[in-house]
Amino acid sequence: KLVDWTDRNTCILFGDGAGAVVLTGEENGRYNMTAHSDGRKGEALTCDTGSFMKMDGQEVFKFAVRQVPACIAEVMEHNHLMAEDIDYFILHQANRRIVEAVAKRMKVELTKFPMNLQEYGNTSAASIPILLDEWNRKGRLQKGDKLILAGFGAGLSWAGSLLEW
Repeated sequence: KLVDWTDRNTCILFGDGAGAVVLTGEENGRYNMTAHSDGRKGEALTCDTGSFMKMDGQEVFKFAVRQVPACIAEVMEHNHLMAEDIDYFILHQANRRIVEAVAKRMKVELTKFPMNLQEYGNTSAASIPILLDEWNRKGRLQKGDKLILAGFGAGLSWAGSLLEW
């Protein structure tokens, strides 16, 4: 209901999905995450009440490939980790080019960035939980794996966190 099927800038990108993940902490465990928002470019991705999603794809792309690697670096710094310490980077599944650009900017192998958007499209906030569930069911995540989850979206906002599987 939020997609204008005559707008080729958005209708071909978005999928429909829902996801949730239940996490439990260990005694004396820590949870360091980061979250930011910058409304100066907020018009690049909007969905007002009673209207359709609107997006300036080029602006969102530039924002994501700049802020997501910085967010990941911030999470790693907070947790005293390097990229080689991370088993997988689970990113918002918005666009393959964004994921590839983030991996390239970080100088990390693309194989550490799982993707499933070719199956579901951009399911927005549901994309990270859907990917985690899918990889868990396939047995691709092992106890002790270190994952960084990073997402971005309207506002423009972005966030990341460390998770040990």
